[in-house]
Amino acid sequence: MADIAAEEGGIEILSKAGAIVDALAAAKVLTVNAIAEAVGEPTSSTYRLLQSLIAMGWVEPAPSRGTYRLGLACMQVGGVLEDSLDVRGLALPRMRELRSTADVAALLCYRRGTRAVCVERIEGHDVRSVAMQVGDSLPLHVGGAPLALLAFLPSGEQHAVIDELLAADDLPYPTPAADVLREDVARIRDRGYARSDEDVTIGIAAFGSPVFNHRGELVAAVSISGLRERLIDREPELAALVMDTAAAISADLGYEGADRG
Repeated sequence: MADIAAEEGGIEILSKAGAIVDALAAAKVLTVNAIAEAVGEPTSSTYRLLQSLIAMGWVEPAPSRGTYRLGLACMQVGGVLEDSLDVRGLALPRMRELRSTADVAALLCYRRGTRAVCVERIEGHDVRSVAMQVGDSLPLHVGGAPLALLAFLPSGEQHAVIDELLAADDLPYPTPAADVLREDVARIRDRGYARSDEDVTIGIAAFGSPVFNHRGELVAAVSISGLRERLIDREPELAALVMDTAAAISADLGYEGADRG
């Protein structure tokens, strides 16, 4: 019973904290009294909860004395979610056009640590590859979209990711030597797209290119994947299509071609 009571108490506190965040999101800046009134709580308990939220970075004092606003941590989470929704929503029409033109599968991937996660996939008309379905992931050193993500990371972050990949001893795909991998990502960055040739699945090739948001940050990679004989012989044409699609999605997100870092 004590555990249940503690759990219910925790849920109640989270609910109150959420109500405060919602009130500040709606009004931007509020006093303690206004927040207490908005969430239907006594001023004293509202103030104590505000102090906890401030300590976590979710709320911060506003410039006007005695007022509060959402903190940086809360804004960052909201920004990540907003960017994520924008990328997927804007990418889908471009991906459909890419699939229709290239006649192979089109994918959208996000980076999560040292892996690329497939968040959208539109199937082509040839054999369906079991690799990289929605929700699947690959290490960043293999595959069209993963390699594009790795190659266009800011240099310091890229070096750290490569070091982590090279240090891992449980990867399902062979890891090249450090100098080979670094030379490969440099070539990818120079030409604007990544080329995957049977490094994930025998008989399957892929081309991938990076997507940037309005702040010039790498947010995703778009790629096409299909039977090797249908892609490799058309590499110049299809790679250009992938790069054009990635550039169009980036432009839709407000990217203006600033330095990629």
